[in-house]
Amino acid sequence: MILFTYGAHRNPKYFKDPGKFDPSRFESNEITKPFAYLPFSAGPRNCIGQKFALLEMKSTISRILRHFEILAPHELKEPILAAEVVLTSVNGINVVLKKRKWT
Repeated sequence: MILFTYGAHRNPKYFKDPGKFDPSRFESNEITKPFAYLPFSAGPRNCIGQKFALLEMKSTISRILRHFEILAPHELKEPILAAEVVLTSVNGINVVLKKRKWT
């Protein structure tokens, strides 16, 4: 059984303007709908790799930010999303990495 989180995460019943990228919607410590966002499922049988995955993401992102500036490419193109088990972009997501200069 696969939970279709793409649809659940874009349900206007739980998220105002669900198609808009708005990380600030998760800033509040007050959880009004605890199971509306399920990146790793929930409950006693949730993803056993959740803590490892979060730690790996934080470590990788901090290393990238330490060594590079992330810039938008000259030509922006809207990603074409593909809802599979994991959300992907058919045409990629382009960024420019500029190596930081250490002084």
